[in-house]
Amino acid sequence: MSFYVRVFSQAEDYPSLNALCDELLEDGYEFATSPGKEEPEFKEQNWTNMVFQYNENNKPIVLERNTIKDEDSLFKEEQKEFLDEVKSLPYTKGQKKAVEILKNAVQIYAFELDEDMTEEGWEFMESMLDFLCDATDGYVQVDEEGIYDQDGNILVEIE
Repeated sequence: MSFYVRVFSQAEDYPSLNALCDELLEDGYEFATSPGKEEPEFKEQNWTNMVFQYNENNKPIVLERNTIKDEDSLFKEEQKEFLDEVKSLPYTKGQKKAVEILKNAVQIYAFELDEDMTEEGWEFMESMLDFLCDATDGYVQVDEEGIYDQDGNILVEIE
């Protein structure tokens, strides 16, 4: 079974697939991607999908990028779903900040992960999350956990 980790980005700028892969290589990871570096889709400016195989014995990490500008994307649906859920929580500073994050989001990076992901997979994933959050002023949301601030502290719990 799978679950999702998302980055709610506050900035319209986004890294190229090449930049993301270069960051992972700099961090010492070996991996395969689909599309591969030689495929035309890899060089697309406005990319929407990528698959990362960090270990051939484990299910890959699937990444989907949705933006506020894409009419056919899941962006507005996911934004509304999370806003409704967070607004229904008791008022706290964390809840107020989470509402602000969701309202101001212009991109959502959704990672589909296998629930049996290894420690190696989590380290690989954390490297991608750190890079995307830094590059896009992003905030992490983890299914069954909640939304985190940029220091890794939980703002609101969402189960």
